[in-house]
This record gives sequence, structure tokens and C-alpha cells, in this order.
Amino acid sequence: MLPPISRKLIVHLDMNSYFASVEQQANPFLRGRPLGVCAYLREYGCVIAASIEAKRLGMKVGMTVKKAREKVPGAVFVENDPPKYRAVTSRVFAILHGLTDRMEHYSIDEAFLDVTGWYRDAAEAAWVLTKVRRRIRDEVGEWLRCSIGIAPTRFLAKTASDMEKPNGLVVIDHENLDEMLARLDLEDVCGVGPRTRKRLERLGYRTLLEVKRASVGNLMRAFGKQGLFLWCKLHGLEFEKVVSPESSSPKSIGHSYCVPDKVNREHHVEATFMKLTERAGRRMRSLGMLASSVAVTVGFRGPGFASPQGPFWSPLAGQGGSIVVHLPEPAADSFVLVGSALEGLREVWQGQSVNFLAVTLCGLSLPSAQMRLDRGVPSWRGKDDHRRLVSDAVDVIRDRYGDRSIMFGGMMGLGDEAPDRIGFRKTEGIDVMNIGH
Repeated sequence: MLPPISRKLIVHLDMNSYFASVEQQANPFLRGRPLGVCAYLREYGCVIAASIEAKRLGMKVGMTVKKAREKVPGAVFVENDPPKYRAVTSRVFAILHGLTDRMEHYSIDEAFLDVTGWYRDAAEAAWVLTKVRRRIRDEVGEWLRCSIGIAPTRFLAKTASDMEKPNGLVVIDHENLDEMLARLDLEDVCGVGPRTRKRLERLGYRTLLEVKRASVGNLMRAFGKQGLFLWCKLHGLEFEKVVSPESSSPKSIGHSYCVPDKVNREHHVEATFMKLTERAGRRMRSLGMLASSVAVTVGFRGPGFASPQGPFWSPLAGQGGSIVVHLPEPAADSFVLVGSALEGLREVWQGQSVNFLAVTLCGLSLPSAQMRLDRGVPSWRGKDDHRRLVSDAVDVIRDRYGDRSIMFGGMMGLGDEAPDRIGFRKTEGIDVMNIGH
């Protein structure tokens, strides 16, 4: 049975050139200049955000610093600063939370809002969101821009916000849906990439409107259930809802790092891995969750390897190994998590030169209030509870004085290895409750 045609009002707000715009807001000398924000400032570091001015000159996300510099000779490059971006996101999201009780923090720079029932129609919602955009500029930063899409579904709202960048506002409804789809290329919607495009073109479909009008049976024979999903999305049928942070919890939390050669030369592999585990544990504790297992992945350098950020690099260029360490009971304290992660690391790594490290805390759950018969206390408390209290206290100290203010002895001597990074997918831990306006 097909889902119903959606009559909802869904908003997608996407901050434009976000990391670069935040840097330009923070430093007036960067405003109006082509700017690239990079994971690393080395020649083969990757551009993860380009300012609006840089994009107009041909700089693209994913370029190496070397290629971006050749493309835009006058560009300025800075290394990314995750705490700065999280702080700005918190202030933006605090404004958006005033619009509805159903908001999904989709990533560090975008959010979905279900404003059904809060506003009479898309026109009223657009009027309110225009004022919200002005509030973001006045209260958070005059250099920040955002694109807004309003539509009956998440898919169409995101499609609408992508149609006019920067600083656009587009409404898609059931009346103008065909007109909007006719204006778009096959790859202009989320979920259709070069390979899917080729397969659609082999079937005779050249535009999204033709795909919408295609037989759902033909699409399912060619793409399986993904063909059905695409057909439903293009018809404005609802099968994805806006999920607020409190109604969903992550199943795992992890961190990875592409290891430069100096980590091997200076014998800092274990220390770097401890740092990754500590960061994952800290994120998990901020959500009040426990892990039941720790997954460890190690990539070894293979023949022909050029450099960690070189053109021939891949995470598992040579051989690699992985293992899952199951904990005796769900835990969140640093001592158990780091000890278990190191145990797994030593199982798959015997001193080889590595190029990739990853740790994932799996099987996440909330603490149970169930009483343990042997201790007469909640299941997450007991003789090791003092370790959790120490871990929480360390988190407070690091929040105030920085990551290097207190650490395991095994991490002493680390420099800038495994720096904090921002992901581009779902974002947990953005604090919108304690914002100073």
C-alpha cells in the first residue's frame, strides 16, 4: 500500500558555505575574499568548505589545497575550527526551535522543521522564515546566509532549498510540482548520482518529470525498492518524517583518523588511538548513553603508498584488520572504554606502520533503572561507579580548559594528532538550551 499524499508543511534550512561564512564572520579581513576551509593545510589536505566568492571562481569542496590554490591563486586557506562552528550552530538552532516543536538537527549546517499546524499555509510560513533569516543575520552574524525550502515532504523541501543558492527561498507544492521538476537535472535531487543517472537514461528517462510520470513497476524492476522510493518522493508522498533529537538516539558513535607518517615515526599510534576513543566516549557521555561493545579498525600501509593525504591514498591501502570487543556490561567511563579499545588495537596491530585508525562505540543504550540483586543499586552503578564520576569530572574540566588540560599518561607528548573534526551527517550534542543571547 502506497503512503498518502502529504499535506504537511516541511521546511529545510541550509546554511550557505557554512564553515567559510563562520570564518568570515569571525575575521572581517576574510570577508569578500575567496576562502577555503581545510581539514589540513598541507598541499594534499582537502577543502571541506569554500566561501561563496571562492565557489564563483571555481573552487569546489573535495579539491586538494594544491589544486584549489592553482584554480584560485588569490585564495586564502584556513584550518577548520569545529568548536567555533558548533557554537554558531547552537545559536542558529535556538532560533529555529522557536518555530515548532518538531525539528530535526540533520547536520551541523542544516535542519528540517515540521511546521504543520503552526502556520496556515506555505505563504505564511515563508513570511515567518524570512524574518527568521533576518534574525540569524542580526543576532548571530551578518555574514551568515541560508537557503530555505518549503514543501509537503522532507525530500521536496531539501530539493527546494537547493534550487536557489545562496540566500534563496523556494516553495514547492502539489500545484507547481511538475513545473519545478521540469527545471531540474536528474542529479539535482538527493539520491540520484552519476551511476543512477546513467541507468535512468538507459531506460529512456531524461528529466525528473519523466521519471515522475514513469510506471512505478518499471522503476521497481530496474531499481528494486529504491525505484519505489524515488517514485514516491517525486509524487510528494510521505514516508519520511521529521525526527526530533529527543525521539531518536544514535546506535553508535565513533571517530577515525588518516594517520600521517610522523605518528609512526614518533611511536604515537597507541596514544593517538586513545585520543580517538576518549573523544568518542566524551560525546557518548554527553548524550547520557552507555556502550556494550567497542569496534576497532586499523589500516596498514601498503606498497606504493605515497602519503597520508597524497593522491594515491586510501584508508586501507595495504592490509588492515578489525575486531569488536564486547564489554562485560554496558559502560561509559573512560577507563573501561580506553582499556577495551587498546585491547582490540593490540589484537590486530603488532607494530606495523599504519595509515588509518577508527574506533566505534556500539550497541548504545540509555542507563537502566533495573536493580541488580548482587548490589541493590541501579544497573549502571556499582563498585566501578567512581570511575564514571571521575570521567564526568574530567569532561567538565576539558569543556572549560580544553582537551589537553587533563589526559591519560599514555597520551603525553601528543601534538596535533587526530584534531577535532566536524562530520557532515547527523549531528548530536548541539546545545540549544544554554545559549547566551
